[in-house]
Amino acid sequence: MADPIGPSEPSTEPSTEPTEPTTEPSTEPPEPPEPPEPAEPTTEPLRVLVVDNDPHVAELVSAILTDEGYEVATLEQSDHASIAAAVGRIEPDCILLDSAEGPEFGGSWSEAAYLSKRSRRVPTIMFTAHADDAQEAQERTTDRAVTAEFAAIVPKPFMLDELLDGVASAAGRSDRFDRSEEGDRDRTAALVDDLERAHATDIRTSNRREWATFVSPNDHRIYQLYWWQRLGRYMLGRYDDDARMELIGQFFERREAIEAAIGSR
Repeated sequence: MADPIGPSEPSTEPSTEPTEPTTEPSTEPPEPPEPPEPAEPTTEPLRVLVVDNDPHVAELVSAILTDEGYEVATLEQSDHASIAAAVGRIEPDCILLDSAEGPEFGGSWSEAAYLSKRSRRVPTIMFTAHADDAQEAQERTTDRAVTAEFAAIVPKPFMLDELLDGVASAAGRSDRFDRSEEGDRDRTAALVDDLERAHATDIRTSNRREWATFVSPNDHRIYQLYWWQRLGRYMLGRYDDDARMELIGQFFERREAIEAAIGSR
């Protein structure tokens, strides 16, 4: 007779099933997430203005400098108004300045002096075929050579290495123009400082552009001053008693515009 089937006895053999390890809960704070990698800074290329009335030389220089990574603008006119307007529009990091009258450097001496005394000075390279002028600038033995403050001298016909070395040296001295909104705010703050020193009152500005409305201490009229970036010049207007505006003029330098307002009758 077979044995009856009943409840089985508990096994005394050790279990071979894997068991989960028991861990105590951690009291340490979680690790903070890794910060994101900083974005690579973007740097605008250095800007060069080539002032030369020979379009073929200007085109060749432009080709060489753009291949070197510069942003290049050219200008054939060498009169003061054309140069000042181009500089105001472009705000270059250096200028290659050709002579104004044929092979002699002529009136370009005074243009170089203007550029060196500008509120944001622009390093200028003498770019000429006139050997005597180049030597004079190199030796700095005359008043005009001293006031011109050339950053480099590149004689014509130019050698490529000499051109590139001169531009690199000059542009490397540039106080770069800040085209950001913060730069506009800084320039507006400088405008306010200049107006306050000239004793203008009721000065009102904008957070978006270089602009001011103010009252002149001389005639107690309301003036408005705006930097017209596209044309590289300041516009100055004055209101009469009927709130009609009279355009006083356009100026390449802020100092000249303020003097026109403060001295206007």
